[in-house]
Amino acid sequence: MAAKLFFIILGISVLVTDFPTFESAYTMEGKTEVSMRFSTQEGVHRIVFESQDESFIKNTVVTSTQNQIKVQFPSNLSLTVQGNPDIEASLKGRMYVINLGYPFKTKLLLLTSPPRLSIDIVQVTKEESSQPGGRQSSSLLLIPNIRIVIDPGHGGYDLGILSGELKEKEATLSLARAMESALLKKNRSVFLTRRADQFLSLTERAMFANQKSADIFISIHLTPSQDFAVYSSLTESAPSDTVNEYSIMALQRRVIEKSKALSEGMGKAIKDEFKKDVIYRKMELPLLSSVGTAAIMIEVPVGTISDQAGKARVVDALLKGIALYANQ
Repeated sequence: MAAKLFFIILGISVLVTDFPTFESAYTMEGKTEVSMRFSTQEGVHRIVFESQDESFIKNTVVTSTQNQIKVQFPSNLSLTVQGNPDIEASLKGRMYVINLGYPFKTKLLLLTSPPRLSIDIVQVTKEESSQPGGRQSSSLLLIPNIRIVIDPGHGGYDLGILSGELKEKEATLSLARAMESALLKKNRSVFLTRRADQFLSLTERAMFANQKSADIFISIHLTPSQDFAVYSSLTESAPSDTVNEYSIMALQRRVIEKSKALSEGMGKAIKDEFKKDVIYRKMELPLLSSVGTAAIMIEVPVGTISDQAGKARVVDALLKGIALYANQ
């Protein structure tokens, strides 16, 4: 009897040890199981991605260009499609790409029980899509309620560059106001260093950002070049006990990796929107070095904002850059 009991226990042990183990109930072979439902009602295309992994859905990033939507998932997935999409779409690695042959606007919802991401797609006219903020809803939804300080370069007697009738000080303020308007509509916390045509010193701009306890600082400038440029501080990172706590430069040293990440996210968003390489520069700029948060300066080519459509694309790209940084 004892011998029989021994073999029974041994047999159960073998069965248990040979049974495959999984990271979780919804992950198999390193891939998260995701279902996608597609429907169309009254001219609105709705795509819903659902998973039992709340973190997976929450960290999914949606970006859009004029005729394309990209859904970037945080890790590998196994996708099950329900319904028959009547739009061109495909999964490429961790990215689901939706190609549309018309201008559109999107509405995103992050839902729970179960965790899911809902994307509504509505066709719009070219005029509607060219308005500042006309294509920004996807990026805005994915920007958490962090504190964003936008610095329109120049102002007052400091005109900046001149190109025909365009003055840099006016163009940067216009871009900053468009970003502010879009962010405020989604109840995000945004502050401008200047709201009118006034001169501010670099010290005043940095002090403003630090007083607002900003999470992101973006200084906007123009360039006669055809290339976008993103600047970050040359200051090297260092632990707090190795720098002078009373030094202005110490503020940026503690967050230099965040500034690098913001620079990379912004560059990627600009490259995705304008299909051209972005110049990255690291310089010891007093303004960036004096801000105690993720801080960058962007130079926007004058030629890209010659009309409302171009301005809308620039604003959209900058908001997408913030979203990419904030959700990584």
